[in-house]
Amino acid sequence: MTLTAREARVIRALADHRRLSSAAEALHVSQSSLSRTLAGAESRLGVALFQRGWTGAEPTAAGDLVVGLCQRILSDLEQVAAASPRLATHVQWHHLTAVAAVVATGSATGAARLLGLRQPAISQALADLAAFSAPVFTRRSTGLEPTDTARALAALWQRIEADLAALPALLARPLPGLTGRLAVGLLPFSGQRQVMAAFGELARAHPHLRLIAVPGNYAALCDALRRREIDVIVGLLRNPAPWPGFVETPLGAEDFTLVARADHPVHGAGLTIDTLAAQRWIAAPHGTPLRRYFETVFRRLGAVPPAQSYEIWSFSDAEQMIADSDSVALLSYSPAALTQLRPDLKRVDFPLPDARTDVGLTRLAETANPAIEALAGLLRARLT
Repeated sequence: MTLTAREARVIRALADHRRLSSAAEALHVSQSSLSRTLAGAESRLGVALFQRGWTGAEPTAAGDLVVGLCQRILSDLEQVAAASPRLATHVQWHHLTAVAAVVATGSATGAARLLGLRQPAISQALADLAAFSAPVFTRRSTGLEPTDTARALAALWQRIEADLAALPALLARPLPGLTGRLAVGLLPFSGQRQVMAAFGELARAHPHLRLIAVPGNYAALCDALRRREIDVIVGLLRNPAPWPGFVETPLGAEDFTLVARADHPVHGAGLTIDTLAAQRWIAAPHGTPLRRYFETVFRRLGAVPPAQSYEIWSFSDAEQMIADSDSVALLSYSPAALTQLRPDLKRVDFPLPDARTDVGLTRLAETANPAIEALAGLLRARLT
């Protein structure tokens, strides 16, 4: 048998709960028992079904196929056994095999003969079922008469048996396009829009590729990258990467740019660094390249860096806050993106020194993932 009923329950629970401890608790088993059951299924199928991810255990490409099969089988079983919930949670395949054989032959003896088993094995399987639910057969002088539940279970077993028999071929069949996972860490303020647009193209071209966007700060995303919970980080590069084994790949450039509401008084003539220092500011969080540049540029131009009025992580939230307030912000835009600036926003005409910065990917040096290369190509086209 390619997959046991116990393994199907474990696979579905892990896909639902994402963590071994939570899945084990839901199934009322120990975590070590759940891990052994999963390892047995993966060994028999010859594929890894889950990988470590940002939210816990994430299905692999093969895992997606198996999870879908397990969900369908167990959902059908729960529908058939709606009147007996314990039947759905405790039944094993040999119970269903016995039911189907008795339905086909009308007796435990005939079922045993059909399956090449001894009659006590069939009787024990039916006795097990009786512990989970009402009897599924009525004993008559002519043999065992199936109830509606028995007929439904027999029909269900035929479908399950066919699905399980087809599973190895399904797993061996190559899927079109890229498969697997592409988990992208999104740094604040830079590259987020381009990544979402690239995700749209990847989803259309590679429908079996699992796409995950994980926003966060640089330290948290680097930790996730080291643990392989994500595959790549997109945003402003550090030049060089601060961690051994990390590789940065520039894909384009953005310019640090001052932005204010289109009708803000700061757009008037005679703007000075002191006038800017007196404004209310939307600033990027501490530790980001934007924040470092913000503080450095004021010092270089002879002014004290102003205290921010608002600290915001999201690029779109920052733009909306600019539009809805009298605040000024320092953001970064590619030349193309700056030409598509929202009509209610306007670039502040003030020269900034050394305002160009690299945007690109940060990943582990030994990583070989075709999906990362596909993402890099799409981002490069948008950032140059």
